This record gives sequence, structure tokens and C-alpha cells, in this order.
Amino acid sequence: MVMVEVGEGRSVGHVAGREDVESVYAHACTMLEDHTIRDVSAVPQMLEKCAAAGHVPSQLMLLDVYEGKRKGIAPEPKKAFDLAKEMAQQKTGQENSAPVAEEQNAGRSEATYRLALYYERGIGCKASPKDAFHFMLQAASPQFPKARVELARYLINGVGHNPDYAQARSLLLEVAKSAPRTPNTFFYLGYMYMNGLGMHGPNLRMARKIYELGREVGDARAINNLAAMYERGLGAPRDFDKAIRLYKQAANLGCKDASANMQRLAYKAAVRPDGTWRQRIGRAGLKVVKALPIATRLRKWLEEPFKRMETPSET
Repeated sequence: MVMVEVGEGRSVGHVAGREDVESVYAHACTMLEDHTIRDVSAVPQMLEKCAAAGHVPSQLMLLDVYEGKRKGIAPEPKKAFDLAKEMAQQKTGQENSAPVAEEQNAGRSEATYRLALYYERGIGCKASPKDAFHFMLQAASPQFPKARVELARYLINGVGHNPDYAQARSLLLEVAKSAPRTPNTFFYLGYMYMNGLGMHGPNLRMARKIYELGREVGDARAINNLAAMYERGLGAPRDFDKAIRLYKQAANLGCKDASANMQRLAYKAAVRPDGTWRQRIGRAGLKVVKALPIATRLRKWLEEPFKRMETPSET
């Protein structure tokens, strides 16, 4: 039985049975999610106690904490690497119930996936593309599509393995059929067709169709590339307005490149040679503000000075 202390000697419970572990884990999650709680320094210790008891959600949350994804806690990459490696090597106990065994298998797959990324990027360890490929290959089961998508990326870019475009395309097509909402599936697949990787040459029409499918399932990077095709007139008629709308959609889904592209193109589309310089700046400013993913009230407030600039002065 382990006592977990929080803050200045305040006990939150004993970590003994699964119910106690769940309670401490829930308390740790609450501390991380409640923005009114400033001191979360005790959270890693709480999660470590739960993780030591074999609680998979605590182990995965601890990986997030060690990676620096949680507020107020400095990243500890070496601890993230060591924990992921330990989890990847764990075996499912035969005495466990089916739900527990399933949870352990899912946790091991996630840890193996992250371990591959750590080796690829040199997080908590020396970068090793060969080890990255080895562990991503282990993680890439049919039940874990995001690892299959990243394995396809490794095969496209030759990370730890010779490029194999045919295998990469096969993996991506499988995921597109079985788990189409897996991030980057249509982005990588469209990228292959756009650049003719493993094919006789680029197929822009097919790339656009694939990016359109990505748009339907919210693949942000695929939408960004679709917007670029409309901006440049590649495999699609040139259409700046449509490109801006697509960039905005991708930006709202979290694609930083799309956010930058949207504002750049909005300004470019607005600056026309007619009118005074003041009117041109006004039009450009309005286009940029309208493209921003912000609240309507704030947008109206930002538009006002540009509207005044766009309106011709009375003589």
C-alpha cells in the first residue's frame, strides 16, 4: 500500500487496489485540466505511483507529462524514453481479464509507436532511424492505424529502411478504407500521386481527388495541399477564393502552414493595381481579417479601420 501526497503534505488516498489507483489517476487528471490550479508539481509523482501499479492510462498520461504536453510541468525526455521502452517490452498477464488484457495491448502499441518516434527524433536517446523503423513496424498492426500511416511515411522517406513506395501506398490504401479519419492518411497518399512516387509520373487529377477525400474526413494537411493546388492551378482551375476557404478550413483544424498560407494569399488576392494605395491596403486588410479563424465580434471590430481605408475619400 502506497500513500500519495499532494502539495504540502495533503494526502489524496492510498494506491493499493484498482479503485484506489483510478481515484488517484482521476485526481491527477483534474489537477491538469483545472486551469485554476497553478501548482501541479505533485502530478508526476501521483502518476508514477499509479503507473508502477500497472495502470495503463496513468502510464500513457505520464508519457504526455514527460514529453512536456501538460501545463506547468517541464519535459523530461529521458524519462519518457525509458517509460516507453519499458511499456513496449511488457507482456500481457495470462491471469488478466479480457478488458484488462485489451487495455494492456493498446498501451503497449501506443508506447511502441512513441518509442519509434523518440528514436527517429532523438528524444531521450541517440537518434537511430534503424531502431525507429524496427519499433514502428512492431506497432503497425491493423488495430493501430496511426502507426501504419507513420510506417508508410518511413517507407516513403526512407527512414531506417530503403524507400518502398509500393508497400507505402498499400498501407495507406488499407487505412483509407478501414480507418479513413486517421490523420495524414490522405495527405501522404495524395503526396505520392502528386509527385509520382513509385508510379510512371505525377497524377495531379488523382492527387486532387484524394485530397478531396481528405477534406471530407478532416485531414488538415491534405486540405492544405488541396488549397495549394487551387492557388497554383495544379490539376484544378486556379481559384484564389476557393484556395483561401480551404486554407481557412485546414487552419481551423490545426494546420499551422495553412494559417500562414491563408493570410499570405488573402493579402495577395486583395492587392490589385486599381485605386489608391490607401484603398488597396484597405482591401488587403479586409481580406486578411475575413480569412482569420476568429469570433465574429472580434472580426467586425478589426474590419472597421480597413473599411474606412477602402472607402474612396470625398472630394
